Amino acid sequence: MPTKDEKLGQQIVDRILAMLINEAYDALFLNVASREDIDTAMTKGVNYPKGLLAWSEEIGLKTVLKRLEDLFLEYGEDRYRPNPLLKRLAK
Repeated sequence: MPTKDEKLGQQIVDRILAMLINEAYDALFLNVASREDIDTAMTKGVNYPKGLLAWSEEIGLKTVLKRLEDLFLEYGEDRYRPNPLLKRLAK
């Protein structure tokens, strides 16, 4: 049965968004695409309300980094390991 726990729902959204943002920084870090192309792909191709890199700046890079670091500490899974570029830009 679905839950109507808004706090839990927001935690899930924050977790997924942090992971997606981290993947966007991976693409930028590995020169897969330009910053503009990554954000355009997400807005035009996936119909997100904003590009992931722009969204990360709106949320705050330090906030995104903290979420990923906390998730990595809790779960120890590589999918939560913050990208080096994200870490550098957040500091």
